[in-house]
Amino acid sequence: MQNNKGIIWKNSMNYGALVGIVLIIITLIVYVLDMDGTSMVLGILNYAVLIGGIFLGTKYLRDKTQNGAISYGRCLGSGTLIGLFSSILVALYTFIFYKFIDPDALEKIFIMMEDQYLQSGLSEEQVEMSVNMMRKFTTPGMMALNTIMGSTFMAFLFSLIIGAFVKKKPVAGFSAYQGSEIQDVEEVSDSNEEK
Repeated sequence: MQNNKGIIWKNSMNYGALVGIVLIIITLIVYVLDMDGTSMVLGILNYAVLIGGIFLGTKYLRDKTQNGAISYGRCLGSGTLIGLFSSILVALYTFIFYKFIDPDALEKIFIMMEDQYLQSGLSEEQVEMSVNMMRKFTTPGMMALNTIMGSTFMAFLFSLIIGAFVKKKPVAGFSAYQGSEIQDVEEVSDSNEEK
């Protein structure tokens, strides 16, 4: 029988890959249709996909591999790992996209930010200084790294809440984590007294 950590990692990789692929497809659709990639609706959709993936993946782990029971800690770990694996896929896509597919996309982002800063009332000097600073830290590699850190952190936060709903105590007399029956404490103490 595969050990518990292996089961959790495999399940998290599978659901993380699923979430990552869905997020990449959404990003590609936004790019092909030339939609606003910074819209609040898109952000909410991305979080909904992540939350849904964490919930479904952790629930599957509980119901199919843990005999219907899972601790809060395992829920938290499962959800965070799902977020980590999905973010690695999205980060890889982000790096490839901005480095090789459309390197000019970053310049479009800087121009858009410049316009937003000017509309907010910042002086031209302040805008230039802000955009130059942003250029130093907004590279394909940094964007990929930020994707991994940010998405994993958000997955952790979402898992804190999701874990409260998905966790479930094992049925008395049955070990959810071993898949085998265990003796009640009274039975063990009775058998020890007989010896």
